[in-house]
Amino acid sequence: MASRRRVVALLTDFGTHDAYVGVLKGVLLGFAPEAQVVDLSHDVPAQDIRSARRLLASAVPYFPESTVFVVVVDPGVGTDRCALAARREGRLFVAPDNGLLAFLDQGRPAAEFRRIDADRWGLRPRSATFHGRDVFAPVAGRLASGLAFGRVGAVVARIEPGPPEPAASSIPGGLAGAVVAVDRFGTLVTNLRATDLEMLGTGGSLEVRLGARRLGAVRRTFADVPTGRPVCFVGSFGELEIAVRDGDAARRFRCGVGAPVVVRAVRAR
Repeated sequence: MASRRRVVALLTDFGTHDAYVGVLKGVLLGFAPEAQVVDLSHDVPAQDIRSARRLLASAVPYFPESTVFVVVVDPGVGTDRCALAARREGRLFVAPDNGLLAFLDQGRPAAEFRRIDADRWGLRPRSATFHGRDVFAPVAGRLASGLAFGRVGAVVARIEPGPPEPAASSIPGGLAGAVVAVDRFGTLVTNLRATDLEMLGTGGSLEVRLGARRLGAVRRTFADVPTGRPVCFVGSFGELEIAVRDGDAARRFRCGVGAPVVVRAVRAR
């Protein structure tokens, strides 16, 4: 019977200009040659823990339960920050303890966290600046090839929460939020979720403002407006997004992460 190929998903801020991602994969496959390696993204903004956490949290439900996630966005590499492994609903995670996995500590079922024993499971000698290669890839490869999760290291009772997510807030007649990401199409992704919009009721349409700009109602998809016009919609991960049909909203409106967004209910007459 053929052995089961475990999926290993990689998320880093390494980019692809240098050899870092390739070396990471080489080490990982040395321990788990049958692994099916998936590049979730290597274009996380440099050292941006919050962006990486958001990408990871949105992607996890779409991967098989046996997936091993390797997440390396590590501004504290070489310090005494913990190297962390986690298990939740059959999925395994390895990452620095800097807030990347904090979303696993919320809701139910509860995740189990362990401090990686890097001296036992990492490579030697260990670099002070490339723990993706020397700690996280070897541990992920061993987990993918059958290492019992409980052998990784001691249980951790508390993990670092990391930088807080910007929260949406209630205002008279609506909600105030902000742009939290810009995708490669120039679409502005906000922290206002579909569930937030539902709280505003269904007695009329929802009007979106980006800063002082009135962008109009929330639509269903791009084709609901003519080419070149702004369109606001709930994207595939349940977040309010602002785009320009066949264009680039970030360039058109000259804004990015942090730009204020307001949604108000406009009652039908």
